[in-house]
Amino acid sequence: MNTFSLSRNQLKIIAIIAMVVDHTAWGFVDFMSPLGQIMHIFGRLTLPIMCFFIAEGYRHTSDLKKYIERMITFAVISILPFYLFFHEEYEYRQNIIFDLLLALLALCVMENKKWSKPLRILLLALLITVSILIGGWIIMPIIYVLIFYYMETFKKKATWFSFFTVLMVGILSIMILLNQAYHFSKYDWVVEERLYLLGFVFALIPLYFYNGQKGNPIISERHGKYFFYIFYPLHFLILYGIEKLPHCSFQDIYIGSHALAFCLAICMFIYALRQPSSRAQLGVSFFMLSGAFYVYGFLLEITTCTPEGVYTATKLQYFAEILVMMAITYCIQELTHIRIPSFIYAIEGVVSAITLYCLFTYQENGLFYTGITINTTSGTFPRMEVLDYGPAFYLFVIYSVLVCLLCVGVGIHAAIHGGPLQRKRLRYLLFAMLSMWCAYLIKPLNLTNGYEIPSMFIPLTAYFVLLALVRYNYLDSITLDFSNALGKGKEGILIIDRNHKILYHNEWMHEILGSFSRLDDCYQIKDMKDVFEGKVKRLDRAGHTYEFRVEPLIEQNHHTGDILWTIDLTKHYEQLAHLKKESTHDSLTGLHNRKWFEEMVNSCFNEHIGGAFCMVDLDHFKLVNDTYGHKVGDDTIRISAKALQSCIEKATGATIYTGRLGGDEFCLFFKGETNPAKIEAFAKDLIQTFATYLDQEGYSRITSLSVGITIIHRDSITESSYKDSYEQADSALYKAKESGRSTYKFYNSTF
Repeated sequence: MNTFSLSRNQLKIIAIIAMVVDHTAWGFVDFMSPLGQIMHIFGRLTLPIMCFFIAEGYRHTSDLKKYIERMITFAVISILPFYLFFHEEYEYRQNIIFDLLLALLALCVMENKKWSKPLRILLLALLITVSILIGGWIIMPIIYVLIFYYMETFKKKATWFSFFTVLMVGILSIMILLNQAYHFSKYDWVVEERLYLLGFVFALIPLYFYNGQKGNPIISERHGKYFFYIFYPLHFLILYGIEKLPHCSFQDIYIGSHALAFCLAICMFIYALRQPSSRAQLGVSFFMLSGAFYVYGFLLEITTCTPEGVYTATKLQYFAEILVMMAITYCIQELTHIRIPSFIYAIEGVVSAITLYCLFTYQENGLFYTGITINTTSGTFPRMEVLDYGPAFYLFVIYSVLVCLLCVGVGIHAAIHGGPLQRKRLRYLLFAMLSMWCAYLIKPLNLTNGYEIPSMFIPLTAYFVLLALVRYNYLDSITLDFSNALGKGKEGILIIDRNHKILYHNEWMHEILGSFSRLDDCYQIKDMKDVFEGKVKRLDRAGHTYEFRVEPLIEQNHHTGDILWTIDLTKHYEQLAHLKKESTHDSLTGLHNRKWFEEMVNSCFNEHIGGAFCMVDLDHFKLVNDTYGHKVGDDTIRISAKALQSCIEKATGATIYTGRLGGDEFCLFFKGETNPAKIEAFAKDLIQTFATYLDQEGYSRITSLSVGITIIHRDSITESSYKDSYEQADSALYKAKESGRSTYKFYNSTF
């Protein structure tokens, strides 16, 4: 039976719904009515849930700097919509995103261990002061975020959260009573009005069911993180519009719609600028900016009160429209990757210059308009009416039509000679072209009572052009050269659909998987099912080591297939193994080094496992070097290592760690072996084996081995056992050398 739970996105939806219900109550429902109180109590779910996810966001964000920048951006964007809706009620106090930003900064201060404690306390106090002075919810978001971050269990979170909620409501109640007596605040509240704040505690119920999972995204994964931040100011504008709509004239709605269109155009321009830099991104940004200029010119025209202002706004519109035509030509070129000849741009430049000249000097030559008049009687604002058009105007119309036909022709050519991806891209460009002319198609039908609305369609046109840039990654020629680049790359790539059919692969994959064809069932290829299901991340094939990475292909929130990336890491693992061996082995003898030996012996002592610790040393080694040279000295060291390995191999059933400590000094540790007789037999065999190997190599009797031994019983093991064992074996070795060398001695003389 499945246990009820809520994902992160489900909790955010609850918070958003609660916020809308709360703000709807503020705008349209009597505060003290039963319905108003219920709506406000339900609205208290929002702040705790968002504070909870600020703590979670800090814990899991991959880029804290961008996280903070995003909150600063939307806190600023939300200022105007927030004040439009709440009017003078909040005065200088800020919106909830600002409060959450302060809470996030407080958490950053608390967690920055590089700063001294006094500095962190000072900065935290500063943030609390800012919250008290201008925060919408005074201090509460900071406290809530810190509770959700630092309390380990949900029980502790709930306990401290409830305590501080009741405490703050109690403090507020006392302040209300004091204000009623001394009138130090303009807010004439009563205690009963503020008890709805205890509704914050109800947020613990949905938070209790949080399962730690992200859940299905509200919108696309890429844009989901911005949803709340965008929705917050947007819903204020919508509620404000609903609130003001009954009192608005058609003129107010007309101007407000164009103001909104201008804001949308600016937002899309900023979004285009944030895309990866490329010629296509430059072209789309140019188009967005030109469109925003056009909307601004029209907005200026319908809000001006003088004939001179109307004419100036008209000139700005035509200037912007010329830029739009040039921009859309450039966009078509870059978004279809078809080079438009330079003389086309030259013609556009000449026509644009002539158009502007004729427009600005129409009174002298009548080339653009033979005459215009300002009609102040047909509406609540002056409107320019053209008495008759001149030849330059018709030239501009023909030019605009030709530019659009050129773009359509380029698009058709790209669609015919391109693949499915190009056709999908061109679909958005077609939508953009149609939306740009929609206003001119609607005007003859007189559906807008004579009001012109071309500016209303500019954001829609800009939206489709932006989609062409973003949705299908129009980054210069990167997309068109995709297959060619993947074919030449050093990565194996294989794409399958939801039914495991192979849709694409580069030739390199045949070296790994052998022979297969397009539309084959990939799961029938050896090990591939386990690879795509994530059970296998690495495979060894024909002496090579391959590493795999699988990424899902998501289209409109649907899983359409998977892409497999394969890298040959053979050399990497060989180098890694070599480096690992070098870090634990001695290069001259091939034995383990001092660090490895010490770690292994200490691990035994940590488990209270005793044994025998032996020090092995070459006799008169300095004399060997001085008499025969260092090459002979190195040979004798290698021979001693060979003798050690030979004797260890003969000691079946025993676990013996050995290592070269440096120079002619070696150590051995017999794990768990405390029988002196066995250690004595090993020492005798080692001394004799070394002498035999010396004879075989032609170095008879130039040196010999001495061995010092100490026995460590498990009941005598302490934290300093390694150091003590080393010193005891070294002392025993010294005794062996004093006894004539080529012998062994135990530290405990009773052995």
